[in-house]
Amino acid sequence: MAPDSGVKASKQQIRYRGLREWLEQVDKMGELLRVGGAHWDTEMGALTHMLTEKSGGTAPAILFDEVPGYPKSFRTLYGHFSSIRRVALTLGLPLEYERKPISPRYVKDGPILQNVIEGDACDVLKFPVPRHHEADQARFIGTADCVITQDPDAGWFNLGAYRSQVYDGKTIGCQITEGKHGRIHRDKYFERGQSMKVVILCGQDPLLFMLAGIPMPEISELDIAGGIRGEPFDVIRGPYTGFPIPADCEIAIEGETVPGQVRPEGPFGEWMGYYSDDTQPRPYVNVKTILHRNDPILCCAPQHKPVDETGLLKGIGGAAEIWRALEACGIPEVLGVWNHEAAPATRFTVIQIRQRYPGHARNALHVASNCLGGAYAGKWTVVVDEDIDAGDLDQVLWAMSTRFDPVTDIDIIHKAWASKRDPLYLPGNFNHRILIDACIPYDKKLAGTFPKVVDVSAELRAKLKTKFNHVFPAT
Repeated sequence: MAPDSGVKASKQQIRYRGLREWLEQVDKMGELLRVGGAHWDTEMGALTHMLTEKSGGTAPAILFDEVPGYPKSFRTLYGHFSSIRRVALTLGLPLEYERKPISPRYVKDGPILQNVIEGDACDVLKFPVPRHHEADQARFIGTADCVITQDPDAGWFNLGAYRSQVYDGKTIGCQITEGKHGRIHRDKYFERGQSMKVVILCGQDPLLFMLAGIPMPEISELDIAGGIRGEPFDVIRGPYTGFPIPADCEIAIEGETVPGQVRPEGPFGEWMGYYSDDTQPRPYVNVKTILHRNDPILCCAPQHKPVDETGLLKGIGGAAEIWRALEACGIPEVLGVWNHEAAPATRFTVIQIRQRYPGHARNALHVASNCLGGAYAGKWTVVVDEDIDAGDLDQVLWAMSTRFDPVTDIDIIHKAWASKRDPLYLPGNFNHRILIDACIPYDKKLAGTFPKVVDVSAELRAKLKTKFNHVFPAT
């Protein structure tokens, strides 16, 4: 898609551009923690886990420097999205321009070309690649990464967040789950007996990483990011792949994956809070070119037992995609969608509706659990009435405990699309889903025969706040 010259620019100045300006803004917000001397072998991942596990969405972004055995300023960054404020910063909210996809702009130069390493000189272990968890059997350079692949038929570029294990300085893994766009691209090449070129960004604008971890339609995340930003992303052409590589990114690894070339991949501490036990031979990437900025920052997002940034990131993006799908399918009066972080990600989805017809709640449940944003690895899908805040777990549990009948208000989906990160996945990579209708039965709602909720009316609330204003904190 060509850049839209008619895009309305935001009246609000763009807050940052690229990872380094993002870090400057995070630092100004008081949410950047600098730690010196942490070792790449488990210490970085463990420290991040300990700072995040009970933070309640307030954990800092952590910039590790002075890694033992590596030059000063060869840094690693963890915890991009461990707080809602940093998610909002990354999205540039509120946005005042009309958001349309804007294709990237090719430029001839950029900081990513400050160091270009080719052929036998390539060594990904020149960077302080961490072993993130104690039971990991390898170091993983790709956790907060963007893997760029190209559809061999339509030609569009996908960015996906797929883990990348290091085997040696010139060989890294690229684990991609069935059904993901990057996997579909690779399968197409391999079915034709062709190798696939790939670029792995290991330090990039947080917006690109955020989008890479969210289910998207067949539109390049670079185009979507340009639309959110209100201007095209500047990219250079990779010297080996010819792919668009953000001109201001930190580290980009170009390579090739070849049919039949596999190595055992895993285990790794994964986003459901368990070590994945699906270690098996998987295609790997032969590194051809490494590009990096001076004093590069390697971005990291190892998964931990919830709650961590991965659950929050996947949850926000998945909720947005589910809401979009509900509206696209004509489901009326959708008032809210939220994926509860502790589940994590899209494992516990709640939809808030205002019931308008018999079966409205069931329609919402089945669309939400089968659409692009909710189909992968889900478990619980719950629908509630307009008086229940979908994001308030206490209210949701109250509705499930008082408006749900376990015989009549439950549907089960068999053989749904699972993830092998799920410790209970079934052979063939399936799972089962539970759909919970926690709405007031429609006939009773219509007739007004369901018991009245014990609450304080809006009128009495306003009266008492006026009469006893010294009792209530100022808002």
